[in-house]
Amino acid sequence: MGRAAIIAALLLASCTSDRDASDKVVAVAYNDKLYWSDLRVVIPVAASPEDSAAIARRFLDNWARDRVMLHMAEQNLDKEQINVEAQLKAYRESLLTFAYEQALVLQNLDTVVSGSQVQEYYDKNIANFQLKDNIVRVRWFKLRGSDKKMTKRVEQLWRSNDRDELHKLEVLLARQGTSIVDTHDDWIEFSTLQQQVPLRPENPTDWLQRQQKVVVDDPNGTYFVNFLDHRLKDSTSPIDLVEAQIRSIIINQRKLKLVERMREELYTNAVANKDVQFP
Repeated sequence: MGRAAIIAALLLASCTSDRDASDKVVAVAYNDKLYWSDLRVVIPVAASPEDSAAIARRFLDNWARDRVMLHMAEQNLDKEQINVEAQLKAYRESLLTFAYEQALVLQNLDTVVSGSQVQEYYDKNIANFQLKDNIVRVRWFKLRGSDKKMTKRVEQLWRSNDRDELHKLEVLLARQGTSIVDTHDDWIEFSTLQQQVPLRPENPTDWLQRQQKVVVDDPNGTYFVNFLDHRLKDSTSPIDLVEAQIRSIIINQRKLKLVERMREELYTNAVANKDVQFP
């Protein structure tokens, strides 16, 4: 049967729900055969005639190409290379075992990690939580424009510690359409902040220790940066920064212990039931 005839038959079959009485061979490559039933199942029921034809062409072409490569491999590889049955068996067994272990883990794993457990792990493994970069908690905003009077007023309010003055600042910024970036609840790397604010100290580690409020200008505007807290590179990471990581580690450790315990229990039961014997 030619390719055009196969595609025409495919289009006809896609319009009917009855299966052909005989399952005809639609393609042959060396000793392998592709049957009509193999071909028709790859076509979506709702596909148009044009889409059905295109899908059929791709399927036939890919099938034939795969069989050519398989044939050449069988002809040119030695017996040890061709014998993949043992590898496939081992792979199948590994997949089944893993799937069953995952199912058991989902049913039995305790995923609740308390704050005290996080703290205990942190204290015992504190040497593993060293910072690779300076980190900061910061509150900053950018004032656009070159109105020096406005800039001076904003800085005056910004440097005040009076709540009313700070409230006035927030109202003033809101009217100007200026948003405040506040990472008070989250640590960020200083290098990340530098991508947003033009801070370019020669030695960030030394510089950060001396800063609280910084004003910096560039062509895009004036930046007002208030450093709320900082931790220096190579110091110990604060626990709230690594809490999620610690929780993940604890759960993974529980998972490994759970799998080991379940394996042992299943084996012990199998031996007790004489499902496993050593004659």
